[in-house]
Amino acid sequence: MKLPVRHLPTLEFKYKNNRAVSNTATLLAVLVNLPKYLGYIRQIDAVVRETQPDVIINFFEPVAAFYTLTRWQRPPVVAIGHQFMFQHPGYVRAPQLWKQLLSMRIYTWLLGARATKLALSLYAAPDMPAKRIVVGPPILRKQLFTFEANPDGDFTLVYLLNHGYADQIIAWSAKNPQTKLHCFYDKPGAPAEFQHSPSLTFHKLDGEKFLKLMAKCKNVVCTAGFESVSEAAWLGKPLFLVPVENHVEQQVNAIDAQQFGIAIAEKSFNLDRLAELPDRLPTGEFRAWLESAPKKLFQAIEQAVAKKSSR
Repeated sequence: MKLPVRHLPTLEFKYKNNRAVSNTATLLAVLVNLPKYLGYIRQIDAVVRETQPDVIINFFEPVAAFYTLTRWQRPPVVAIGHQFMFQHPGYVRAPQLWKQLLSMRIYTWLLGARATKLALSLYAAPDMPAKRIVVGPPILRKQLFTFEANPDGDFTLVYLLNHGYADQIIAWSAKNPQTKLHCFYDKPGAPAEFQHSPSLTFHKLDGEKFLKLMAKCKNVVCTAGFESVSEAAWLGKPLFLVPVENHVEQQVNAIDAQQFGIAIAEKSFNLDRLAELPDRLPTGEFRAWLESAPKKLFQAIEQAVAKKSSR
């Protein structure tokens, strides 16, 4: 969109050893910065008053969500995120994670309060008008659709949300040099490309380059982020998922992808199970679902505006 952009900081996870989510450090950072966040809410209010938008779209951003919750005189809001599937009765059931799931349901309720929710899902599920939830497919970057998938890939593509996992990749590669790996990570100061060994190459995060290699690879190893899983599914690339430690959202993403039949999951980057993956995933049903994204987005916007107008 060729529109002016204004940047505001937001809440973010804190990590331990560049790997596991630290709930204590994350909560402490929120409490310490609470006065700043209240100031950001006032800044959003000022921008809305200045620009007078017809509708606000919030991609699961907590500061904007608290603006929605605390302002009665404002435009209608559409909150978008796959996390709103936590409010859906047909979503993943994981009794072993009941405490974390309860926390996520409370959190997603807060982030979607007084808004129409567009819950992004790997598969179709009934809308829930009583909860103001519209279920839609993933909304993916347009560059993805410019690549044709190569069915004869000869390497595994790895994406690490946190570079603290790189040691596990190096250790496995040393024992399995016959498997060619291309690994993207967020290590500060890393060069754009570094060949660690003849069979292991590290790449600094680069969205376009990552998609290009995903289209060419045999399969994908990643940390269960929703967008990466969705992109691999579009290209028909089987998935090996390792959820970030203490990250319940990614743990549930991994369970969901396994139940959907597109992935296997482990607790570490011991890639011995890559041999269990099929050569390719069927893409017809998923691509048909993805094509309904514009319709579902406009449905959510229209429902939000109609709800506001009926008051």
